[in-house]
Amino acid sequence: MQIGKRNAQWILVTLATLVWTTAGARQPTTQKRDGPPGGAQQGEQQLPGQEGFKIGVEVNMVTVPITVRKPGGGFIKELPKEAFHVAEDGEKQEILTFSQEALPARIAIVLDISGSVRSEWGAIKFATRKFAENLQPDDRFALITFNTETRLKMDWGRKTDRIDPVLTSVYCKDNTNLWDAIWVVSNDVFNGVKEKKAMIIMSDGLDNNSTVSYNEALKAAVRSEAAVYVVSKTEAVRQMILYENTKQHIYENIPQSVFLEADMALRKLAYETGGRVLYPNNFGQLDNVYAQVDEELRNQYTIGYVSTNQIKDGSYRRIQVAVDAPGAIISARPGYYTPNAIPSTK
Repeated sequence: MQIGKRNAQWILVTLATLVWTTAGARQPTTQKRDGPPGGAQQGEQQLPGQEGFKIGVEVNMVTVPITVRKPGGGFIKELPKEAFHVAEDGEKQEILTFSQEALPARIAIVLDISGSVRSEWGAIKFATRKFAENLQPDDRFALITFNTETRLKMDWGRKTDRIDPVLTSVYCKDNTNLWDAIWVVSNDVFNGVKEKKAMIIMSDGLDNNSTVSYNEALKAAVRSEAAVYVVSKTEAVRQMILYENTKQHIYENIPQSVFLEADMALRKLAYETGGRVLYPNNFGQLDNVYAQVDEELRNQYTIGYVSTNQIKDGSYRRIQVAVDAPGAIISARPGYYTPNAIPSTK
């Protein structure tokens, strides 16, 4: 199956033999489950069209995970709530919720299974299982693979013993439709998830003709409110190609600007969502990379505020965060999209 840009969307769930389908242009996905693969209890799924029948006033809390680092490395910990200041489009906001403890998270592990990662697949499997095993007890993960298709292999849960059997059945082939994968995870996998969210994408970073554009994928990722961490081999692949060009005169038709553009796109994606891009020389170094992401998620502050601008028009709002800590390096998502007004029931 192929992801359609404007028509039917799909995600094939291999582990639980579940199929998610929708009809029409980019409607919310309705899920059919035999039972939660991870053992977590699932509530009833809201069907398309039910949004128009909500009654009451909805107050939208804007949550902002914040990483505060020392100039020389390491995290600045134990800062009080009073040390944080937040503004939206230049207007100061009152911080209503504050936490300096690791909050339970939903983490989507998104693995490139194109032909370019075939030789390193064993290391990828091992590191992915180890990362999942080290998650906090209240965390949940989902496992997604992509090449020219995007497939949900494990739904939200904690069953780390199923990772190896699931990934052993994978054969790495075809091209890399990275923007499609980001769009599907943002819109479908994170649909209805209210907890703290993170997406970890492992890829060589070069998209091959996705059916959705980069801007559409970026906007979907920002709307999902998930911090995107990209484990990218763009620089390692670029160096390999330069070497092979010199040695064997191959890959000569791939301009170096392709890698620069891909890298800039990934950096922008990470920045706009409050995540990071990490650059291993090979995917055998995933243990260290996953450990960096895990450490960051555990050492984030989380603030929440209700915007003084209560207009719900789907517009983008800029978030500015400041911390009373000299020399502190602050990482937080720079903005969010407001929800649209609840449709009238008339």
